[in-house]
Parts: sequence; C-alpha cells; structure tokens
Amino acid sequence: MLTVQQAAQENKLGLLRALLETNPEALDSLDDDGRTPLHWAASVGAKEIVQFLLGMKAQVDKPDLSGWTALHMATSAGHQEVVVELLGAGADVKRTNDKGLTALHYAASRSRTEIGRLLLERGADVNARDKANQLPLHRAATTGSTAFISILLNPPAGSTKPRLNTGDRIGNTPLHLAMESGHAEAAVMLIEAGADRGRQNSDGQIPEEIEGVGGQEQRRVREYVVRSCGRFDN
Repeated sequence: MLTVQQAAQENKLGLLRALLETNPEALDSLDDDGRTPLHWAASVGAKEIVQFLLGMKAQVDKPDLSGWTALHMATSAGHQEVVVELLGAGADVKRTNDKGLTALHYAASRSRTEIGRLLLERGADVNARDKANQLPLHRAATTGSTAFISILLNPPAGSTKPRLNTGDRIGNTPLHLAMESGHAEAAVMLIEAGADRGRQNSDGQIPEEIEGVGGQEQRRVREYVVRSCGRFDN
C-alpha cells in the first residue's frame, strides 16, 4: 500500500483521498525526508492534489528536514499554477530554508520570470540574503537572465529597490558574477541601472578584471561592455 506521500507524488488523487478518509491525521504526516503530501504534490506540479490538500487545511508552510516549504519546491520546479494555489492559501514568500534561500532566490536561479513576478507582487524580499550573502539579483546575474534582472530592477510600486552593489561572501557583486559568467547583456543592464564598476571583491578585483570564462569569450564580453557603457577608468 502506498503512503499518502507516495500517492501525492504519483498524482493519485483518488487513492490519496481514500487514505486520508481512513486516517485524517496523515494530512501533515512526514516521510523520512520530513516531507508532507503537500511537499510532494507541489514538487511534481499536481495542481488538483494541491487544491485538495489545501482544502483539507494542510499546513502550507511546513518545512522539510532541509527547511524547504511547498512553495520552495513548486518555484524551483517551475510549477506556476501550483505557486498560485500556494500563494492563495497564504504561503510565506519570505520563508527561508536551511541555506537561507527564499523562493525568489530559486526563481532567480532558474529564470522563472513569471513566478518571480508573482512572488514580488506578494511581497517577496528583493534584498533577502542567503547564507552566502547572495541576493536574488546575484542569482539572476549568474544565469544572465536579463528578463529576471529586469523584474528585480523594477519591483512593484512601493516595494524596496534592489541593492546593486552588495557583495557576497567573497565580495562579488551581481556585476562581478555577470562578468565572471560571461553574460555581457546582463552586465550592461546592471551598469545602466547604477552598478559600481569600481567595486572590488575580496581579491581586490573589479568586475571587468574578473578572469571568468577566460579566453576569447571573456574578451568579447569586456568589449561589449566598453562599447555599450564606455571605458572604465580606476
């Protein structure tokens, strides 16, 4: 016999309903990973099961053993409809997991632009710092997602603006990371928004001195930045 977690993971609504009718206390029960049926339904994008569980008053923000909530999982996996259901049930957009990561960090890391927009509209903290001292903007800069960078730079009216020059644990700003990863358009977008081209990291490097991907590709990135923004003089 499948457990309630397995029934949710395999998107078997009828079986899950029967199991919970027999044992209602299993609604928020935990498996070996500390995950509830809602965690698993969110992770696989099982919208109808998520709706059913929320209707049964499942704990929307219950964390697993690594601090992940259902919202972390749905966001990371890109299940936008499930994210909408969870937000509608009051999921905490500022909740962090054991690494200090919010759902917005995961949306930024995976370029989930529409999900990121939803999270920001619900009050997600654009300047939330994880345990590596990275903001969602660091994550978006690393992937080079100009669409996601754009929504972070233009949050809903009345929201806090993103900090462009925050250094992570080793002093890298989002601009450092965009240059390091070879994302020229992202770098230009950050510079035009006011990123400090002269900010040094812990190794004393400014963004345009970062070795990054190296070789011809890195030279093209630097040339693109200079053509778009002019030459930077220390």
